[in-house]
Amino acid sequence: METAFTRISILDFYDRVIAGLKDEHDIRSLCNLMVTKLVVLDIDETTRRLDSIAECYKPVLSVKLKENAVKQEIEKQEEASRSVIRVSVLLHDSIPGASSALGSGGQHQTWRNYWEWLEKDFEGPLKALREESREGI
Repeated sequence: METAFTRISILDFYDRVIAGLKDEHDIRSLCNLMVTKLVVLDIDETTRRLDSIAECYKPVLSVKLKENAVKQEIEKQEEASRSVIRVSVLLHDSIPGASSALGSGGQHQTWRNYWEWLEKDFEGPLKALREESREGI
C-alpha cells in the first residue's frame, strides 16, 4: 500500500476499506490493518471517515454470542473486538480533537458518541490495551 499510495485514488480506496470493515472477520482484519496505515499516510481523509468507521465498528463490538457458542466462535469474537478497540484507540490518539466536542467544531458526532460508548462499556479492555502498549514501549 505504501509504494502504490501515490498512484491510487484515495477516495475510491477508502470506500473499499470502509466496505471491508463491514465484511466478514478475515476481510475486516485486513481492513483494520489498512486503517492503521491510512491514519499515517492520509490523516485528513482518515479524519473525514471517522463517522463511517465508527458505524462499522459499533456492530462488531455489540455482538452478543449465544450461550451455547463454541470456543472457536468466542475466540473469533474476542479477537475481532480487540482489533476494533486497538484501531479505535489508535484513531483516538492520532486524531484527539475528533473525540471531544470542543476540538471537532461540531463534526464527527457519530465518532464522539461511539468513543464515549467505548469508554463507558469497554473500560476494562481499553485499560488493558493501554497498559499493554505502555509495557511494549
